[in-house]
Amino acid sequence: MRRGPADPLIWFDGRRWRRRLAFDGTAFLLEVSPSGTPDPAMPPIRAGTCLSARVLAGRAPKPVVERVVARLFGLDDPVRRLSRRLPEPVRRATAGLPGAALPGYPTLFEALVHTILGQQISATAANAHRAAFATRFGRPFIFHGRPYWTFPAPGAVAGERLASLRRPGLSTAKAFAVRCIARTLERGEISEAALEATAPGAALDTLTALPGIGRWTAEWVLLRALRRFDIVPAGDLAVRKAVSWFAGRADLLSEPQVRELVAPWTPYAGLVAFRLLLAHRQAVA
Repeated sequence: MRRGPADPLIWFDGRRWRRRLAFDGTAFLLEVSPSGTPDPAMPPIRAGTCLSARVLAGRAPKPVVERVVARLFGLDDPVRRLSRRLPEPVRRATAGLPGAALPGYPTLFEALVHTILGQQISATAANAHRAAFATRFGRPFIFHGRPYWTFPAPGAVAGERLASLRRPGLSTAKAFAVRCIARTLERGEISEAALEATAPGAALDTLTALPGIGRWTAEWVLLRALRRFDIVPAGDLAVRKAVSWFAGRADLLSEPQVRELVAPWTPYAGLVAFRLLLAHRQAVA
């Protein structure tokens, strides 16, 4: 979840995770740690650990805190609860991943910008651009002498000139795409609530109509950011390799073949595909 050691959005000491978040005009500093009072003797946060959350500064309704923590840490991931409903071969393939929840994003805008800034460049360069973008257009909040940055809201970006948006390292095309998305969200032409309730095909059409957003990006954003567990990024090469491996195929399955194979796992096909991706990486590591 932390995009490199220089990520300005997240502070993490191996036990306590902190981030400044803003929703609907409310901003707050959130701390998440293993259950109980954070203590230096506590082990690091790891998969399967029960987590507790508290607001260190600002105010946030309990449902908002619960929702964002569930999204970010994958606590709303239901596959483990529903594993008995999955076919036995799927359960066997993913048996070694008891704590592999699907992490998410706090907002649709952050997910879209994060993905655009990572397109066609190395992970190192992408993380540098994301950090520069957050500090240029976001706002710092000082708590006990330490700055915590809030990811820019669409309104903070919508009115920027392209030259300004390029300064964090963005290309002209990426700067244009980010600004267009910010303006679309700021005007309310696209909302998270509408996308969460829209049929998969229509939701994908809505996102792919935005500049810089292809089907691959739209599928991952819907799956991770909006928790559309029915969406499968079947065109992703890593997903295709994982499903081909699961199916025992020596050749690489095509995107339509992947969609056909995962169809019986609906409405959790996207989560199962993500589990298979992790299992495949573990198997070939």
